Amino acid sequence: MNKRLSYLFLCASGLLSAASDWLPTFDDKPVAPSQIKAIEDALPHEAIVAPEVSRRILVFSATAGYRHGSIPSGRLAIEKMGISSGAYVAVVSDDFKHFEKEALSEFDAVVLNNTSRDFFMPHRKQRKEFEGKEWRWLQERNDRLVDNLVEFVENGGGLVGIHAASDACYDHPDFGAVIGGFFDGHPWRSRNNVTLVVEDPEHAINKPVFEAMKDFQIQEEIYQFRSEPYSREKLRILLHLDPKRSDAVEGMKREDNDYPVAWVQSVGKGRVFYTSLGHNDHIFANPLLLKHFLAGIQFAAGDLDADTTPSAQLN
Repeated sequence: MNKRLSYLFLCASGLLSAASDWLPTFDDKPVAPSQIKAIEDALPHEAIVAPEVSRRILVFSATAGYRHGSIPSGRLAIEKMGISSGAYVAVVSDDFKHFEKEALSEFDAVVLNNTSRDFFMPHRKQRKEFEGKEWRWLQERNDRLVDNLVEFVENGGGLVGIHAASDACYDHPDFGAVIGGFFDGHPWRSRNNVTLVVEDPEHAINKPVFEAMKDFQIQEEIYQFRSEPYSREKLRILLHLDPKRSDAVEGMKREDNDYPVAWVQSVGKGRVFYTSLGHNDHIFANPLLLKHFLAGIQFAAGDLDADTTPSAQLN
């Protein structure tokens, strides 16, 4: 009996009703009126480049681990930025149906907005709510949807990862390779002041955003990444943190002192942009950083042509 028939049999038997009906729900706080105004005041009013065709992106924010309080601000900012700039139309949804192959093909890019852990699964605290067969069905669905996302990118789709998108899907090496790195702690926490270096000022994603800026200071939680799969041999690094000009912290693990913040890469026929910015609410009301997100989205969607030669090959 193939998997499809097994699934139908189990559903008909009533064994998977709880699992097959399960979708996540989240009790997010609404965006405060003052934050809405701050986001609206910060929005770019033109695209980085004119879109070649009408672009459609999916903004997905489901979590099975830590849920960031900035998720509602991120959703709102990305949706409104598409309207204000004319660069894209955003579908803001946490419905898993969008990750079935046929549904994914309707999008130019997927934005993972602070997704965490196995984001197609219930939180581990909910596991006791499901019997063994139900949990296995959920796991099989999770694996299939992650595989669909990877295949979507490899076949020419775009992927944007924001902050906790790298704190996800650790049991899926292909996902790690596509997103570019796995989270390994945040020595710089939300109230730390950090200096970020514009590593590649002439890059097509950086230049229209940062112009002549060589660096800038913000207050933000900044990640470090595991030694694998992160590599400058694979990624084009756009921004990195300068430890010497940032708050002194404990917990820095990398002997090479390499703390990237944003990068791009080509994966098969597709395009990936990742930035670890997005923990704090104010990031989504910063005009400079909204343009940073916009440039990344337009690259991933296929309108902004940018070099993805790995940084290690430039030296």
